[in-house]
Amino acid sequence: MRKESSTNFSNENTLNEFCAAHRVLTQISGRWKMSLLFALAERTLRYKEFIVVLPNLSERILTKQLSELQRDNLISKTKDKTSSEYSLTVKGKRFIDLLKSFQSLDNLSSVSDKNFYRSFSYL
Repeated sequence: MRKESSTNFSNENTLNEFCAAHRVLTQISGRWKMSLLFALAERTLRYKEFIVVLPNLSERILTKQLSELQRDNLISKTKDKTSSEYSLTVKGKRFIDLLKSFQSLDNLSSVSDKNFYRSFSYL
């Protein structure tokens, strides 16, 4: 948590107010959020199944990141008497499509692409 008087706090507030891309990326920032979203892209998961799918993820962080994803309406939670199930919302599915398009950007490392980007003096 940043002090409200800090420059970082002020800069972050300005970005949140004026930059839609920053607001979008903030929703998926966090070490495990993308992994959680991709796991849910495969199928609906119960809470304990996340521990199996992502064994290095602590329960404390899992709970925190799941609640943040719920708060941002990327996932939904349904409870029954014995467990909770998580699934992607429509917005979450759109985020998956966005993340997959980011993966395709990784293919920009071919020689012709590098020569293309070298033609821009500011890159």
